[in-house]
Amino acid sequence: MDSDFNSLIDEFASSQQFLFLPGELKENATALLASFTHACAKRNAPTPDDLTPTIFDDVLLNHIAQLDVPLDVRRKVPELLSAFFGYLAESGHYPPAGAWVDWVKELDGKYQAKFRNDGSVKGETFKKKYTDVNRNDPCPCGSGKKFKKCCMGLLG
Repeated sequence: MDSDFNSLIDEFASSQQFLFLPGELKENATALLASFTHACAKRNAPTPDDLTPTIFDDVLLNHIAQLDVPLDVRRKVPELLSAFFGYLAESGHYPPAGAWVDWVKELDGKYQAKFRNDGSVKGETFKKKYTDVNRNDPCPCGSGKKFKKCCMGLLG
């Protein structure tokens, strides 16, 4: 699917539909679309005709949602996909892509629900960035004193 769509992604990037996308989404659009098509190809959809709702669902919810781009950009990926698929259908490059716009609309609520307010994706393992410190543990500041005699007073 990647090779079939690389030229279409470039063509879309110079289209009027592309101009109407929000600025930050535009900056990431070609990379996001390339990532989408590459992920589809890795899931046994090497051509557009092989794309199924199941593969589409998996790529959007499990791949695109976890990309390392700002949260507000990730939240707008369904808007990008709708614009791209609409372009493919309207321009005649791939008329069946019109059905994909409907798939995007159906999945949008589920996709948006994947995100936490901090930008992490639900379903990922959350890891604390610190270790718990008890009163009698050595102070994490490195002073060598017990936590209760050193920095514990700074917390309360």
